[in-house]
Amino acid sequence: MTSRRTFASTLSTLAAGLALALCAAAPAAAQSYNLRFSTSQVNPNEPVVKVMHSFADRVKERSGGRITLNIFTGDQLGPQKKVNEMIKGGARVLSVTDYGQLSQFVPDVGILAGPYLYGNQDEAKKLFASDVFKELSGRLEQQGLKLIVADGLFGVRHLLGSKPVRTPADMAGMTLRVPPSPIMLETFTALGGRPTALPWGEVYNALQTNVVDAAEANYGSLVGSKLYEVRKVLSTTAHQTMYVAMVTSTDFFKSLPPDLQAVLLDEGKKAGAELTQLTLASDAGYAEEMKKNGVQIVTDVDNKAFAEKARVAYAKVPGLTPGMYDKVRAAMTR
Repeated sequence: MTSRRTFASTLSTLAAGLALALCAAAPAAAQSYNLRFSTSQVNPNEPVVKVMHSFADRVKERSGGRITLNIFTGDQLGPQKKVNEMIKGGARVLSVTDYGQLSQFVPDVGILAGPYLYGNQDEAKKLFASDVFKELSGRLEQQGLKLIVADGLFGVRHLLGSKPVRTPADMAGMTLRVPPSPIMLETFTALGGRPTALPWGEVYNALQTNVVDAAEANYGSLVGSKLYEVRKVLSTTAHQTMYVAMVTSTDFFKSLPPDLQAVLLDEGKKAGAELTQLTLASDAGYAEEMKKNGVQIVTDVDNKAFAEKARVAYAKVPGLTPGMYDKVRAAMTR
């Protein structure tokens, strides 16, 4: 009798222990994560905003609803600089930014947003697959910023103003808006302009009130923000090929289960390729839309002269490691 009671008691204890273990495991397995997904762009038809939505949808589906991204457009969470600083501090945010902006944390990263750096898309692909880029992204991660999307083409940037700009001499004394990126500030200083760093959300008003004479951006951003309403001459200076960097907190990323880390990184690669494809496919249509809105598109620009004069910017950027330009170019041309 005693043996039977002991056996029954043991079974009861085991069953209770198993039930408690299952109850403890259930919340961990079902844990969900919410991220705010921030961008400066506003127009839902811009490639980057479309990709944000498709990325968010795929991540939610593949994670079984355990990761949800809530999209905030038009700098609702603040300018990129502020949002990136929040992420460095551990905020659960995913930021659509660029390497010029990220250079405030790792100065050498700014070279990826340098003037006339990329000869073509193939060169860019080689760079983003190189050990040089791996080392730079690792340094960003050490600063608290984990790259989820590294190589999505945002577009080639041109100059929108009130007069044609065909040579660097035409830019002398021109006040123009640039993003708060050291390498962009040095680029337009080298070209003879007077660059002013402003958040993207302030550009339309700055042009409308003549705080600045001109602005520079890719076709999608120029059309998305309707800057053609306040300036009517686009000069195809092609001074920068911009790639999107989407970053989140390193600490937050490391806190995720390995399967969810893999989901973010896998879908990040797809998002980069999707953005590049959409950008390349949409630029011609955006150019036509600008023409229909009365914009003169100046194509006889001496890009070689601009590139030669802008090269000095690489030697002027604070904190940029000497020889970094040659190192990056070598990675692209091997």
